[in-house]
Amino acid sequence: MSCENPTHGQRAVPLDLPAPQIAILRCRLRSWLAGAREDLEIPERLSDPAKCRREAEAYERLLTGIGWGVIVVPDEEARTFLAAAAVGSDKATEYERVKAEHEVLHSLLALLEVA
Repeated sequence: MSCENPTHGQRAVPLDLPAPQIAILRCRLRSWLAGAREDLEIPERLSDPAKCRREAEAYERLLTGIGWGVIVVPDEEARTFLAAAAVGSDKATEYERVKAEHEVLHSLLALLEVA
């Protein structure tokens, strides 16, 4: 008997992003994957090595998808790990502060250009 839902509700969607954004994604995902793999080298230091393994696998799936130009969705685990990494990246780069500075500087610049 054939499986009624062989894809388990998943589907491949095209990753339609410009090349510079793909390059950024590859760089970040490779970095996060390397960090997870490094953590897994000494699993006894981790509170949850299985979670770290799943995180590495999620980054690998995303990198593979980027290479093929399609992402398989839904992938809730990849989404969860990516969301946490994005928040961490925002904090590390002080994104909110930089964004506010950018907006105020360009607002002032726009005022000066009107005059």
